[in-house]
Amino acid sequence: MKISAHIKLYSLSFFLLISNIATASSTRYQTPLEQAKWDFTGNRFICQIEHKVNGFGEFKLIARPGTSLSLQLDADWLSFEQTTSQAKVVSPSWSQTDSLSSGATHLKWHGRTAISDDTTSKFLEALEQGLAWQVLILARDGISYKVETSPINTQAIANKFKLCRQELLPKPFSYVRRVDIQFESGTSKLTAAHEVDLEAIAQYVQADATVKEILVDAHADASGEHLANLVLSKERADEVASRLFELGIQKQKIQVRHHGARSPIVSNNSPEGREINRRVTIRLIKSHTKTANSNPTGVNNASL
Repeated sequence: MKISAHIKLYSLSFFLLISNIATASSTRYQTPLEQAKWDFTGNRFICQIEHKVNGFGEFKLIARPGTSLSLQLDADWLSFEQTTSQAKVVSPSWSQTDSLSSGATHLKWHGRTAISDDTTSKFLEALEQGLAWQVLILARDGISYKVETSPINTQAIANKFKLCRQELLPKPFSYVRRVDIQFESGTSKLTAAHEVDLEAIAQYVQADATVKEILVDAHADASGEHLANLVLSKERADEVASRLFELGIQKQKIQVRHHGARSPIVSNNSPEGREINRRVTIRLIKSHTKTANSNPTGVNNASL
């Protein structure tokens, strides 16, 4: 009985010793309040908040079309691979109250950059509530680092960010650069699902002046006669091109081609295959010349 008690006491002492060592070796990074600044960058391609942490690096909260919010920490001198760190919302160090909001995520390190792997909406709410972001980094040598924001004048920057998100494009270029829309057998009628994609394409083309050409290639399956399939594919191509024009795309940018059943991408020997082949493919072609509207991160800057 006494031996068991001694073992428990020794274990507790050892745990406290390790905890004290970890606490003693922890280094905290936070920009002094009088130097703290939050920067905002936004347009239809990206919304971004930046906050410099003296001596360590920079926090970023990023929103892009069609994606969730992303929290990012860029380090000036620290680098990891295949490592994660915990990020959470905390009350400011000068506050005696508990957090009005709770939120946590994990950041995956890729060199000097750590990026969230989960939803981070609570981190935006934290800015509105005057709360701080904190990342705990455990280094391989047993040293730990706490990197924390200075939540001064954050509500105004959060409002700018929220307004920017409402104006983001529906889809990123990685989505609209090539879109295949499928049709029911024997018809060229556009559906509500088609409309969603066509509107996303039109909005992107209007926002990005580097898109010089929209290629519209229409196809049919092999279930009908050759001439009928050729006519049907032309009707599909014309329907898509006309709708893009109605949505504001210049006619000279739209190049229309129809192929009938000549170019299947899978076998027509099954209903599933024929459904895939009844398609119109829309592709966006960009020029290599940069214009004033081609930089997705260089407008509407503000800082507080």
